[in-house]
Amino acid sequence: MDTIKRCPTLEELQENKHPFLDSNLLGMFDDLLEKEIIQLLEPKRPEEIGCTVDPKYYWYHRRVSHPIEKCIMLKEHIMQFAKEGRIWMM
Repeated sequence: MDTIKRCPTLEELQENKHPFLDSNLLGMFDDLLEKEIIQLLEPKRPEEIGCTVDPKYYWYHRRVSHPIEKCIMLKEHIMQFAKEGRIWMM
């Protein structure tokens, strides 16, 4: 019988441990953008694109939401890039 693979819950993703510090995410994000490994997402709230002075403005999602250090999506993308061999982590 085939088993159905379910997506992890938000709580499960938040509990994941990553081999990098949250404080390193901004630099990693900048490097990934520069090397064109990652692209900015299409904004879901276009009116927030210019709110870059807000401390909760987040460049990847291009909206006011949460600091980059708390972005589960970015952390999971970085782990996937490493798993695919697109980036190397120490």
